Amino acid sequence: MNSIWNKNCALLQQRFPQLYDMMEAELLAALPAVDNVITEKTIDFPCGWTLKQAKTGAWTGESSGSGGQALHSRYDPQKEGQRLAQSLLQEMEVSQKQVPVFMGFGLGYGLAALAQEILAAQAVAGMRGQVEAGKNPLAGLVLVEPDVACFAAALWSLDFEPVFALEKCALLVGASHQSVLGVLESFGLEKCHCIWNKAHTSHNQQYFDGLQTLIQRNRDKDAINNRTLEKFGQLWLRNSCRNLEFLATCDGVKRYENLGWNLDACVVGAGPSLDEILPHLKEIKERCLLIAVDTALRACLRVGVEPDFVVLGDPQYWNARHLAGLSSPSSVLVTEVAAYPSVFRFPCQEVVLCSSLYPVGKFFSSHGLDKGELGAGGSVATSAWGLARLCGCRRIFLAAVDLSFPGKRTHAHGSTFEEKTHQNSTRLIPSQHSQVSALFSADISVKKSYTGEPVITDQRMELYAWWFESKIAAHPETKNFSLTPQSLAIPGIEAFPLESLLQEPPCPQERQEFFVNQEKARAKFQERQQEIKRHFHQLYSELKDGLFQLYKAARKGLSLCQETLVLQDGPNFEAAFSRIISQLATIDQAIRTSPYHESAALAFPSQQQLDMLYEQAGLSSNPQRATLEKSRILYQRIMEALAEYNKFLE
Repeated sequence: MNSIWNKNCALLQQRFPQLYDMMEAELLAALPAVDNVITEKTIDFPCGWTLKQAKTGAWTGESSGSGGQALHSRYDPQKEGQRLAQSLLQEMEVSQKQVPVFMGFGLGYGLAALAQEILAAQAVAGMRGQVEAGKNPLAGLVLVEPDVACFAAALWSLDFEPVFALEKCALLVGASHQSVLGVLESFGLEKCHCIWNKAHTSHNQQYFDGLQTLIQRNRDKDAINNRTLEKFGQLWLRNSCRNLEFLATCDGVKRYENLGWNLDACVVGAGPSLDEILPHLKEIKERCLLIAVDTALRACLRVGVEPDFVVLGDPQYWNARHLAGLSSPSSVLVTEVAAYPSVFRFPCQEVVLCSSLYPVGKFFSSHGLDKGELGAGGSVATSAWGLARLCGCRRIFLAAVDLSFPGKRTHAHGSTFEEKTHQNSTRLIPSQHSQVSALFSADISVKKSYTGEPVITDQRMELYAWWFESKIAAHPETKNFSLTPQSLAIPGIEAFPLESLLQEPPCPQERQEFFVNQEKARAKFQERQQEIKRHFHQLYSELKDGLFQLYKAARKGLSLCQETLVLQDGPNFEAAFSRIISQLATIDQAIRTSPYHESAALAFPSQQQLDMLYEQAGLSSNPQRATLEKSRILYQRIMEALAEYNKFLE
C-alpha cells in the first residue's frame, strides 16, 4: 500500500467511522494487484480506470467505460483542478449558491482544490472575527460517488486531507438516490450547485441520469410550491385563522399510529378506473381499512359504502364542494386546520386533524399541539397513503389512483368533476369540450400502465407519481400494490389482481379491534380536553403578542426610513444614513430571528411582489436613497400584512 492510501484511510476512518466500517472490505477489494504496476508506470484498477502518471508526475487516468476518455488533464491535473475550483467559486457567487455538489469526481483534483480554497477563506474569515454562521464562503461540500471501487482509486492516488478537514462535508459513497436527495434537502436544494462532468459520471451513467431527473423534479416541485404559495397564501392564512379553535377540540391522526398493524388498507382515488372498483367496494371494505379521497366520496356513497376514513387536504372552496350535500355518519373525516371552514360542518362520525402544512398551524404543532404528519405530494391521494402508512398497515392497495387518463377518460362517471361539466354544458359548448380541455391542458406524455400498455399522463400527475415513488422507497417496510392495472405504473408498486384480494377471507375481528382501540384513544383525548384548551389559548395569546412585536419593529424601521428620506442630499443626509443603517440592520435581524417570523410567513410579501413594488415606486438613482426607499416599502408592506393577519385572528 502507498503512503497516500494509508493516510487517506486513516483520515476517512477518523472522520466517517461508520462509513469506513461499511466500506472497508470493498475498498480493499478494489485495489490493484501489485503485479499490475508495469515499467511505464500505469496501473489498471478493477473499477475499469487506468491510472497513468501525467507530465508533472501526478497521477491522472482514463475511464475504459467511456472509450478511454481522460478523467483529468494528461499534463497537469492539479493545475486543472485549481482552475475548476476558481471557476466554481465565481459561478456560485453569481448564482448565490452555497453548496457545491460533485456528481462524481474522478480522482478528486477539483474537489481537493476547492476544499483548500474553502479552508483558506475560512481561516481569513476567522482572523477577522467573522466565523459566525452566514459569513463562511460556502455552507458545505457534498461528494456523490455510487461506486466504492472508483472511490478507492481516488483514495489511492490523491491526498484527501483538505477534503476531510472541512467541517461540513457530506460523503455519499454507494448511497441511494433518496439518501442523496435527503442530504441535498437538508442543505436546501435551492442552495446546491451540482457539478456534472461527463468524464466523472460515465462509469455509472444510469445512476447519475436517474439522480439528475430526481433533483430536477424536486426543483420543479419547489417552483410550483412557491407559485402556489403566492397565489393561495392569503386563503390559507384566512382559513387557518378561522379554524384555529379546532386545534383544541379535534384530536390528531397520531392516535392511529400502528393501530392497523394487522390490517391491510385500500386507498380509493377518483380516477376513471374507479368505475371498475365501485361494484366491489363493499367486499374490499370487509378486508381492508377503506380510505377514500374527498373527490371519491360521492361515488362511494352512491353504491352504499361509507369509507372508514375520508381525507381532504386542499384548502380551496372547490374542494369543500366535494362534500357539499353529503353525509357519511360512520366515516372519520381527516383534514387540516387550513381547510375551507364549511368542511368542519360535514356530517360524519368525527373530524380528526393532521398537522398543518402551513405556517400558522405549524406554530401550534411545534409548541405541543402536534396532530401527526401525513405529508403531501400535491395530490390528496398522497395524504391518504400517508394515513394508511401511519396506521402501520401491512399492505396498502391503491384503487383508481390513476395519475393518468386511461382510455382517454379524465374522471370516473358520476364524479363531482363530471357532474359539473354536464351542468355547465350548452349546445355550443358540450361537456366533452371541458373533458378534452382537461385532457390536453398540461404538457401530456405517454407512459406505461401496470399492464405495459401506453397511457396518457401529464407533467403534474407525473410529479405526484414521483412523490409516491420517493416515499415508497423511503419506507420499504410497507408493501404497496395497485388494484387497477390500467393506472400509471409507479416504481415500487406492483399490480395486484382485484380477484385475488376478493378471494381472501374478510377480517371482521381485526377491524373491530382497530375501532375499539380508536375509541380508547378518543376517550383519552376527551379526558385531556380542558388541559389542551388552556394550552391552546396560551399559545394563541403568545402568537398575538409576538406578531405585535413584529409590527412594532417594522413600524420603527419605517419611521427611521421616512425621517431620513425627507433630508436633502448632502452632508446631513450622508451622516443620517450612516447612523441609521446599522439600526435598520438590527431591526431586520430582530424580525428574521423572531420565533414568530415563520408563523407570519404567509402574510409577508414574496420577493416577486416586492420587486414589482420597487419597480412601480421608481427608485432614486442615489444608491443610498434607493436602499432606504426599498426598506420603507418593505416595512410598510410588513405592517399592512401583520395588521390584516391580526384581523383574521380576531
